[in-house]
Amino acid sequence: MQSLWWQLFDILGTTAFALSGTMVAVSRRMDIFGVFVLAAATAVGGGILRDIIIGNIPPAALRDDLYLWIVIITIAVTCAIIRYITMRRDLMDRFKNVYLMSDAIGLGSFTVTGTMLGCSYYPNMWVLAVTLGVVTAIGGGVIRDVLAGQVPIIFLQDVYASASLIGSCMLYITFIILGIPAEISCIIGFSITLILRVLAIHFHWNLPRVRRKRRDDIL
Repeated sequence: MQSLWWQLFDILGTTAFALSGTMVAVSRRMDIFGVFVLAAATAVGGGILRDIIIGNIPPAALRDDLYLWIVIITIAVTCAIIRYITMRRDLMDRFKNVYLMSDAIGLGSFTVTGTMLGCSYYPNMWVLAVTLGVVTAIGGGVIRDVLAGQVPIIFLQDVYASASLIGSCMLYITFIILGIPAEISCIIGFSITLILRVLAIHFHWNLPRVRRKRRDDIL
């Protein structure tokens, strides 16, 4: 079931992640082809992984040219704005804030689309629904970081994947278990994911790390 709300969050997430991918590519001084590849991988990578898991072949991102146009338009607008920002060094901090916020919005949006797809097709399989939500949300970001030559953020710092996990669980609970209407459940799942991610950025929340006591007690 792809309702209007699902489509709105899908477009929002695609745009937000295309923006974050473009910004990372520009910061890495990639050429225009590299910018396109990184933006597209970030925008649709998680959705493609989601569709492969549920057997929706070929993936929606490869069947509908809407996603391609979203990526192209986002790249064009972002690159035009960045050229202006580079002449205004006082705005560079805003550049980073825009990247972080777009990434958080994409995380929340794709948490909703992945979880709702699982709820629609497999309402009694909560593990699958939540997994689809998290994979859709973090898949593109992981691919982006790998292509950009850096360790994916989900393995290093901040509450990222866990924010998506909590938002996905809350969406499933409100929609399937409590029977709250889809549009309200989507907003709840999106809001929880976004708020947790923003708070994690602001307060530098991190998950516990495994620390060794001596250098010689591990290979």
